[in-house]
Amino acid sequence: METNIALGMSLIIMGGIFSGTFAIPFKPNKKWAWENNWLLWSIMALVIMPWLVSLLTVPNLISIYQQQPETVLLVLIFGIIWGIGAILWGLGMDYLGIALSVPIMSGLNNSVGTLMPIIIRNPDELLQPEGIRIIIGVVVLLLGIVVCSVAGSMKAKALSLQTENNDRKKSRFMVGLFICLLAGIIGPMINFGFVYGQPLQQKAIEYGSSLTFSSNAIWSIVLTGGFAANLIYCIYLMRKNKTAANYRKGNSMYWILALLAGVLWYFSIMFYGMGGSNLGKSGASIGWATMQSVAIVAANIAGILSGEWKGASVKHFSIMFSGMAVLIVGIIIIAH
Repeated sequence: METNIALGMSLIIMGGIFSGTFAIPFKPNKKWAWENNWLLWSIMALVIMPWLVSLLTVPNLISIYQQQPETVLLVLIFGIIWGIGAILWGLGMDYLGIALSVPIMSGLNNSVGTLMPIIIRNPDELLQPEGIRIIIGVVVLLLGIVVCSVAGSMKAKALSLQTENNDRKKSRFMVGLFICLLAGIIGPMINFGFVYGQPLQQKAIEYGSSLTFSSNAIWSIVLTGGFAANLIYCIYLMRKNKTAANYRKGNSMYWILALLAGVLWYFSIMFYGMGGSNLGKSGASIGWATMQSVAIVAANIAGILSGEWKGASVKHFSIMFSGMAVLIVGIIIIAH
């Protein structure tokens, strides 16, 4: 397959921007609980958009799936596992707070999602100049993530753990640590679905899809798997918290904004797939690291513009911008 590095990196950077900012439309929906927004997000991001785009851009989509049942099942399983990881991500932040959980989960997410595709494809590549460069880039990215997280923790007033007794602190920390480790390992499963879904992508190209749009044949399956896990969890929360009635609150703009967040997030994963397809054999590694890092930078910028950093000191901003600079260096190293 022919590749276009400049186009690939441009698309992945766009994907990272969407990934870091997709949740902004949730902010005005103050009368809804998290699960109210997330359910509509899941329907739009994980079902409607991927299937609509796939049907529009991949000829004979259903026929492709019928010819590759084993691949479809494997990609679907990766999607279900990733959906569980997305839930664990939120729980990890609840248990340990942003300061402790983000470095653990983002670090594992980025490193596992970047290095594992190479290890699966050909581990000997890690000993080659390109593999060594990617390893160095991953280390730099992890450093940038830690610095950004330190800035966030310094800005925060206090973690909820500080108000609990010592025994409860220890127990909660151990549970939270386990959840964070599991979330960080499971999170990249969506990238594994992209890697193992290559037969679907190749078949899409054979049926006339362009290289750029061929990855859409993968996303409609892997994201459907993710939807199943998120649907079950949202329903569970609504029953537990009795928040289903919240849909009667607010107005039509609440629905529009929640669905818009789903569209924006889907664009992030669609652009990642389009970009990764144009980067050749290392697309799943280089592309994943780049998108995740750009997302962190975009999220920080969005947070500043939306007032989340209001009242922060110059020191906090200096540390945060230093972390963002390190992330950019890591992106340059990996993408060079």
